Amino acid sequence: MKAKKTALIIMFIAGLALFGVSLAPFFREFTDKFWIAAVVGVVAAGLALFALLHRPRRGGVTLSSEYKRKGVLISRPEYNLLQTLRQISPSKYEVLPQVALVSVIDKKTNASYRNELFRVCDYCFVDRDTFEPLLLVELNDSSHKREDRRLRDEKVAAICEDAGLPLVTFRMGDDLSYSVVKKAVMRAILK
Repeated sequence: MKAKKTALIIMFIAGLALFGVSLAPFFREFTDKFWIAAVVGVVAAGLALFALLHRPRRGGVTLSSEYKRKGVLISRPEYNLLQTLRQISPSKYEVLPQVALVSVIDKKTNASYRNELFRVCDYCFVDRDTFEPLLLVELNDSSHKREDRRLRDEKVAAICEDAGLPLVTFRMGDDLSYSVVKKAVMRAILK
């Protein structure tokens, strides 16, 4: 996509340059067909500008940005923990990755402003039969030591506590063996 955009920018600049040169007196002395260069320059610059500024309509909707599918939904360490979590009572629980708080928590007041619920937790344990949310699980890497991430984590924990939805947090580098993870998860679910 960057190569296409770069080519269009070069085409736009070249078109403007050709148009500008075609209007110069020395170019008119060089050829009496200067108007062809002027038209070509204007058309090239115009087409390039249109292509750069045009946002395609998709199904009747005009998109203001371009979108690209991500390569993977979760990182390798998150995948490894997901596999461990899914071994915990698989006949009783389903573990869903990348769940937004808004999917499992309703806001009781000021319902029109739910921005804080658009934070995503790494995993959600749900009852296999009813899909009732039972527990949220976070796996924090070193980025969670930053102030903005720390504040985000505190807000998520406070929201979960207020909603009565347990939250368990593991950190990269912790012992994430099955027995340790299962103990922490079961203790939180059975509260």
